[in-house]
Amino acid sequence: MKIAVAQTRPHVGPVEGNLAAHQTLIELAIRNGVRLIVFPELSLTGYEPRLAVSLARTPEDSCFAGFQTTADQYEISIAVGVPTVGDHLPRISTLLFRPQWDVLVYSKQHLHRDEEPFFEPGQKSNGLIHTDPAIALAICYELTVPLHAHTAVESGATVYIASVAKSALGTENACTRMSEIAAQYSIMGMMSNCLGRLNGSECVGRSSAWTRSGKLLLQLDTENAGLIVLDQQSEEVFALTLSSSSQ
Repeated sequence: MKIAVAQTRPHVGPVEGNLAAHQTLIELAIRNGVRLIVFPELSLTGYEPRLAVSLARTPEDSCFAGFQTTADQYEISIAVGVPTVGDHLPRISTLLFRPQWDVLVYSKQHLHRDEEPFFEPGQKSNGLIHTDPAIALAICYELTVPLHAHTAVESGATVYIASVAKSALGTENACTRMSEIAAQYSIMGMMSNCLGRLNGSECVGRSSAWTRSGKLLLQLDTENAGLIVLDQQSEEVFALTLSSSSQ
């Protein structure tokens, strides 16, 4: 099975402003035989905690209809990042649109202390977003919580994907941690990061993939939107980047 992580340059604001850029990468993934594509943390609004209340949506919002239509038509699962309406505060969520299935919602369970004034944690979950192969998702800070990866592996995960929005230092630390997780549990690792200035920091891309031994397979640059595509069985991997005019 081919899995892709997307590297995007989000426009801060309502979901609608980022739909076209997502669709461009989804179409690129489809042309290359991808069956699951994962976008960065809060990819549809940009990572701006202070705006989350005004930008939060419900999973049933009509603005997401195009993702479900594409999933059904092309047999691809699409994981996008968006703040969702919570009980008291928004949640940092990934919506997974699956062929002929209802949308699956995974919300970040472990929040950084800086996020706590703006978000509430999601419900307890093993993070699995796909079966056969079993694939688990971590959202950014969850990488630093050992229990998260442990629970995912105990639940059968053989691929661990991090959806993040990180600056240069944060990306460096995340890469080190992803390599450690892959080697510790002998699982494939992937990371989807974004580009551009978000929440006062410059996100630097470098979306990546790791082998089961923790070796870096491939990494995107710090400038261009694109995809890393990984064949989960053969461990073959390749990159696809967009021209600046397409981003």
